[in-house]
Amino acid sequence: MSRVHVSEAHRSIPLSRQVDLNLLELFETVYRTRNLTAAGSQLGLTQSAVSRALGRLREMYGDALFVRQQRGVAPTPFADALAAPVAAALDTLRSTLARASFDHAVEARTFRVAMSDVGERIFLPRLIDHVTRIAPKVVIEAVSPNEEQLQDALTSGQIDLAVGFFGSMSKQIHHRRLFSERFAYVARQGHPIVSGKLQREQLRSLLHVVGGSKAMQHASAVEKVLSSPRVKARVVLRVHSLLCVGPIVAGSDIVGLVPSNLAAVVASHMQLQIVEPPVQFPSFDVTMVWHDRFHRDPASEWLREVFVNLFEALKVRGGAGESAG
Repeated sequence: MSRVHVSEAHRSIPLSRQVDLNLLELFETVYRTRNLTAAGSQLGLTQSAVSRALGRLREMYGDALFVRQQRGVAPTPFADALAAPVAAALDTLRSTLARASFDHAVEARTFRVAMSDVGERIFLPRLIDHVTRIAPKVVIEAVSPNEEQLQDALTSGQIDLAVGFFGSMSKQIHHRRLFSERFAYVARQGHPIVSGKLQREQLRSLLHVVGGSKAMQHASAVEKVLSSPRVKARVVLRVHSLLCVGPIVAGSDIVGLVPSNLAAVVASHMQLQIVEPPVQFPSFDVTMVWHDRFHRDPASEWLREVFVNLFEALKVRGGAGESAG
């Protein structure tokens, strides 16, 4: 069988000036049906339109391509050689128009998710329990970049998703709120002052631990309220991580403020009581963020849907004011 040869002259001419995809589709259909009328019917073309298009094809390739027979048409040897590459090219183009998919039940994929240490404690146990059951080949890798690194990593795709509290980001970053978070007091059970509830006046006599570096907006917001003239609470300890607050409180008469969902997670096994603050501390939204480049990526869409299903409108399991234990 003869082979189709592409000359250097043809390579130098823009493809759009040489090839009409409608003509290639006509060629494929005529080759398959061996009938001009049937081909026109399948493509919604009149007999005259098919004849004109076939004339353009013959001119384009410099070959008769199809010759009439008693019934229908027969391809020339050149058309036989052309059939496979034309079909492959059209199939490739059609595949680009098909919506990509992600089958979590069988596909392997590693997702890198940015979150704080508190986020890891709240999200990961429930997340990985769910993912290992429905997506056995999916791996979750938790990372903790700084704010500048996060923006670049989301843009490049090194990080698929970030979950937490974020400041301003570029217009290319999508946001979706999962839930609103608030601060709750934690104190050890049997505390000499704290017993299920607090009065504002009691805060001045309580020793406080504040979790989070001063660069964190959470820590700054908590300290601002505690040091205000209306409260004047005493802060005796500052720690870098909010995860340290629970163990410190459990082993002393110090009290601390942590996000309510973290309080619910740690209170039961540390024998802590969760108490509603008698003064108002700023609340904050926990959101998912991702880059616009991956907004329609099926795998990324699946991961975001998992987070929404598991954590949207997350509620504290042990209400403030209750002992957990």
